Amino acid sequence: MNVKEFRMGNLLQYQGEEVTVVGFNLENNTDDHLIQIQRGKEKINVSFSLLKPVLLTSAWMSKLGFKESYRSESRIRYDVPGIGKYDFDLSSQKLLEGFLYCGNYIHCQYLHQLQNIYFVLKGEELQMRSSEKLVSEKVLV
Repeated sequence: MNVKEFRMGNLLQYQGEEVTVVGFNLENNTDDHLIQIQRGKEKINVSFSLLKPVLLTSAWMSKLGFKESYRSESRIRYDVPGIGKYDFDLSSQKLLEGFLYCGNYIHCQYLHQLQNIYFVLKGEELQMRSSEKLVSEKVLV
């Protein structure tokens, strides 16, 4: 993981829970940058090295409100409305896995990568659906 991959609003893991990136302190003379995260109602600065990416799974696709459109022994596909599809390749090769856009697969293994692609293509934040309400990352920032 590289700190340059992240933008405000990305979800990452810190001490086993999902947190939102709300700020950066990128020092030029060190490799250990501080990232400001939202943890509950508290904003705290943590070392970049303590943050982990959130693996993109079928459960996350459902939380994001994407609908499963195809399932076979080798693949699960989700529609990402207005911009493309996301395929999980269930084979060991993982050749046909990622965000499918204009006939090409963009390897996208982590949630923050999908958030970034979505923002670039749609010009808006990817929203997460909870069981009771729609939670926008803009609200968390």
